[in-house]
Order: sequence, then C-alpha cells, then structure tokens
Amino acid sequence: MGNSLRTPLLVAVTSTALLVPLVATASGAAFAAADGPAVGATMAPIGGGYETPSLEGFGRLAAQGASGPTVDIVVVPSAYGDKAKDRAENLVLAQERTDQVDAACDAVVTAPYTGCTARLAVLLNRKDAMDPANSVGIDTADGIYILGGDQGLAMKVLAASPAEAAMGRAAAAGATIGGTSAGAAVQSRNMINGYVGALGPADGLQRGSTLMWWGDDADLERGLDFGSTQVLYDQHFYQRGRFGRLLSTIATSDERRSGASLLGLGVDYATGIHNTGDQTLSGVFGANSAAIVDFETLHATHQWVGKVPLLSARNVLTHLIPPGTASYAIPTRALSVDGALVPPPAPLAWTAPAAPGAGTLYLGGDLLSGDVRAGALPAFVRTTVTAAGGAVRQARIVVVSASSGDTATASAYAAALKTAGWAGVVQQVTYGTPSWASAALAGAAGVVVTAADPTTLAPALADPDFRTRVGAAVGSTPAFLADDHFAAAMGSWWSPKADPTSATLEDEGIAAFKAADGDWQPGLGLVAANVVPRLNGDSRWGRLYGLSQVDPTHLAFGVADGTAAALSPTGATVAGGSSVVVLDGRQATFSTASNGAIGATNVVLDVFGPGEQLTSSR
Repeated sequence: MGNSLRTPLLVAVTSTALLVPLVATASGAAFAAADGPAVGATMAPIGGGYETPSLEGFGRLAAQGASGPTVDIVVVPSAYGDKAKDRAENLVLAQERTDQVDAACDAVVTAPYTGCTARLAVLLNRKDAMDPANSVGIDTADGIYILGGDQGLAMKVLAASPAEAAMGRAAAAGATIGGTSAGAAVQSRNMINGYVGALGPADGLQRGSTLMWWGDDADLERGLDFGSTQVLYDQHFYQRGRFGRLLSTIATSDERRSGASLLGLGVDYATGIHNTGDQTLSGVFGANSAAIVDFETLHATHQWVGKVPLLSARNVLTHLIPPGTASYAIPTRALSVDGALVPPPAPLAWTAPAAPGAGTLYLGGDLLSGDVRAGALPAFVRTTVTAAGGAVRQARIVVVSASSGDTATASAYAAALKTAGWAGVVQQVTYGTPSWASAALAGAAGVVVTAADPTTLAPALADPDFRTRVGAAVGSTPAFLADDHFAAAMGSWWSPKADPTSATLEDEGIAAFKAADGDWQPGLGLVAANVVPRLNGDSRWGRLYGLSQVDPTHLAFGVADGTAAALSPTGATVAGGSSVVVLDGRQATFSTASNGAIGATNVVLDVFGPGEQLTSSR
C-alpha cells in the first residue's frame, strides 16, 4: 500500500488512574456546551494511510485559513492508546507521522507562507488529555491532524477533556480538522467504532453488525463533539469492503432518527474530502473517490428479513465522487457538477430478467462457500428432486467445471450436492478433458456449470460447441445452476481477472472502483443483466459500478457468497441465507477521473434478503 512506517501499538487504556467513566459528568460539563457545540468549519476526513497526495490535500486545506507566516499544524496521536511499556515507541512512531505531515504540507504551501510547522501534541492517554498544559497552542493551530489507529481508544482519551475543548475552539476559529482512518471516523459525532464481536465485511448488511457510538446518547461514547452531526463517515471504504456496513448503519440511523437518516459518506484509502461547515462536501483529493449513500432523496424504504436479519431496502441513491468539480449540499442532498445542479432520478420500475427456459435458472454467488446445507444449494436440489419425480435415484445432475482442466471443483461440487440432499446420480465433467467430449447434458434433471478460476474460463466461452450445448441445457433443463464466475459469464459482460488472495484482497477492493480494472469481456448474453458473484466475500462492490459504467442499459446483480438469484417462469427470488444487491444505472452519469476512479451520479441501489421477490417497488 505504499505505507512503510510501522504500526502503532494499539493498547486499550485500562489504568484506572488515567480514566474517567465515559458518561457526562459535572467535570466534563466545563468542556462541552449543554446544547452541543457547533461543528468544525473545515473537516477533511481521509480514508486511510499516509500517502503523499492525501497529506498534501490536507496541507492545502490547512493553508486556506492560515494566519501566517507559517501554516501551523498540531498532530494528535490519541488513537494509538498507551501503556508505559509502549509509550516511548508510540511517541517515536507518532513523531515520524508528524514529520510526514510537515513535509507534505511544505511541498504544497506557497507564498505568502514560508512553509509549515507540524508539532506533535502528547495526548496518548486520558491523563495527558485532562492536563490543560498538554493542550496549550492547539486552539490557535491552522490545522489539526488526527492519526489513525483505534477510534474508540481516541475518544476514550479525548471525550469531554480540555484537549477536545481546545480542538473545538480551533475548529470554530477556522482550523482544518483532518485525520486518517480512525482520525476520520472521529470527525462524525455519530461514530462507527467497528463491527460487533467477530463480525466483518461479509456480515455488513446484517442488522446490528456495526458497533455504533451514537452522538445523541447521554454517555460520552461518541465522536468529537464538534464533528459532523449530519454525515456518518466510514473509512477504508473500498479497501475493506464496507459498502454493506454503511448501508445497514444508515438504515439503522433512519429508525433511530424517526425517518431523518444520516447521510452516509464512505472515504477510501489515500483519499480525502472537504466538508465545509457540515453544509457542503467538495474537493475530493487523493487516490480514489468518495461514496455517498442517501436514503432521503428518493424516499428509500427498508426492513429486516431472514433468520439472521438482513437489510432489505429500496430506492437508495448513491454517488461516487472523484476529484473534480462536484459539490454536494448536505442539508438538501443536492449534487452539483461544474456548478450545475444534477436533478435526482425518477426511479424506473424494473423486474428481474426472465429465465431463458421453462425451468428455474439459479445464478449463484459461489455456493460452495460456507455451509452447503444452509445456502442456495439445497434450493437447487429441491427443484431438481421435484423434476425427477419418483425416480430420484436414477436421475442425473451433471456438474460441469468450465474452467479448463479444473477437475477439483467438479469433484467438490459432486460432494456438496450429496451433502445438500441429492440422492441421485452425479456426473462430473471438466472442460478441456475427455469427460467434456462425452458429456450428455440433455435429459438431466439438473445441470450445474461453474467456474472457480476466471483466468481459465475464456476457452470454453470461445468454443462454439460449448456455447451451443450449454445454451440448449439452459433452455431445456428443469433446474440449471450457473455458479461463481460462470454466473457472471451468463450475462452481457464478465471479467477474466484473477480472484484476489488474502494478500491482495484490500488492493483489489480499491482497484475495483477504478474504470480500467474489470477488463470486461462479452458474456454469453443468456441473461439480460450483468452478474457479480462473491459480492461480500471478495469485496466486489466496485464491480457493480464498473459493469454499469460499461453497460448502463442492464441492471447489475451482486450476489453474495452462498446465495443465488433464482429466475423462474413465475418470477425471481433470493435463494439462500444472504443478499442480492441490484444496481440500476440506467439514469446514471458515469465518468473517469484523472486518477482513474469511476465517477457516478444518480445510481440507485435495491437490496434484497432471503426469500424476497427480486423486483422494484417503484
């Protein structure tokens, strides 16, 4: 990621001598107005990292209101945490970051300023923050930069302290409040403090998956008291697959605030945005774009469905804002580009594409993921059993691995079908081996075509015989399952790009929001849509926007791992225990920014949970 400096030792502040309870107390009242303080005039949340372009962007903003002759910046390391044995090392690391901030600011500041001076404020623990001597000079700074780490630790240190009060005075006087990662999260008073328990990105659409510190509670578990009251910031947004988390959290805010939901703002690694007085978002800077999630403009509705309640939402308006001339009015939710207002779309009704044949077509998001007894695979088996009638033991399911030479996936599917309840015959076929030449798809009760490796799928798709035989099976088989990358190939466009590994997952999550990433190839066109499998597990939210940029005329279906979109002659439903997300870009405007990021305005998202009909409610 280009971030070579060491990671701070994140240690929870546990010494009772250094802590006060995180509740409003008489001593804390001296540092926070009863009606709540005003928000900072200039906020610059950065989604992660200490990359030069994002640090330079902060430096430029700090210089805009500087009094001179230098641009004076205070660096706050409170997200690091502190224990006696780690304090010296963390102070060294924080000073290294301070030097980076200083150097980046020096590189972009011009006359009348002679340069920048960045100094480290020793605010590692509660005792530091409660000592007014450690906050001297903060309130006269031109910029305050909050380092990354753990936002919960940061607020345990800063909430209702002289340090927070000094930062608030600086913000009110016009200082730019910037910060990266945790330093961005604390800039919204309603603060995301991570996931609950062991949950993660794959669970983001689950109700209550986000550990929220709400700014209107009586306690001090919140973001900075001068942070945004209208916008909820999420950081490392593309990098760590947090689109689902922000969607579900904004839905929760809608319930909490009686229908007046917060605006969601996702900022990615090495990318920042300018929030002016909690009125305007503009001036995206750095490596990628910022994502806006809006439940109000199109009057989004939502509920929670399934055994593990998952978000079901309609008419969620989203925008991807890259560097450029876009400006977003927060109170009115109005987007402008080049000074011209961009009217919101009048959402178009849609229905899921029809099944190409008389049977049921399952478009799977990788049904071998997770417990095959509980996902969409048992639904496919039940459809096949019905088709077989009373002759299940003699009936056949043919499993075709379309990735050339990949016999392991066909074998894994054969075993999974038995586990999912299939008691009949399973025939294993792999394209590129003799088994394909003799494969008999006709007459099967069910056919599975899967592709675990997209880099070896192209030969099958280019083979006229393969296309003809699979096309005939789709049209005639009672139950046809196109899984994983073959589900993508069923649509108009698909990507042959290799799957991410654990080592590349975060980089690939970022890259998916770049216009050139998908290397899109024409698909089979058997389904009038585009399909993105493994939506959550592989952080592929960017693929939805990339597909719609290439092909805005078709809906893009993002299918979660273990789940399928089941298309039948009577309609389409979500099969399995997770989600299907439908992106509608038919009225959107797409662009490509100078940094390669996808720009997108007026993209509508619908989110569906287990058992729901795949159709709009417009």
